[in-house]
Amino acid sequence: MRETPEEIAELQRMFDAHLARANPHMTAIVTPERRLTAEQVANYLQGTRIVAFATVSSKGQPRVSPLDSLFLHGRFTLSTDVKATKIAHLRANAACSAVYMEADRIAVVTNGRAEWITREHIDHDEIHAAWKKQYHSDPYTWGDVRFFRIAPISMWAYASHPAEFPAK
Repeated sequence: MRETPEEIAELQRMFDAHLARANPHMTAIVTPERRLTAEQVANYLQGTRIVAFATVSSKGQPRVSPLDSLFLHGRFTLSTDVKATKIAHLRANAACSAVYMEADRIAVVTNGRAEWITREHIDHDEIHAAWKKQYHSDPYTWGDVRFFRIAPISMWAYASHPAEFPAK
């Protein structure tokens, strides 16, 4: 787990804020006994996680595709080739969403905006090193790769049995 206590606290505030304004249908499903804490989520989302990643086309149509991610510092970080359609979508409209889920066992949802992680970005070296370590190869050797992460506007998490997801 790479999250600092401050990042865990920020993530928890996002979880709480989202559920505080959730509609009755959602709160009937994501009841207090089915909620995960930020610490549980950060502890569980170690390693590569495939997310359903959503963008918006130039015609305003939603597009979803599976995409590798690493959860670092309370954010989903992602990478793809510069020629991928999702890159064009994000350049035109940075709005995006991602969900990691395992049937009804666990779901972690984030809605936000893409933040480009260029080689000059202050967090680039740490993110690049994490990806390189995870895949045992340099992502920049895979093609014309771009890193980005989702700067969340909202996040929430659900588990059918939260006790299965220890905080540490």
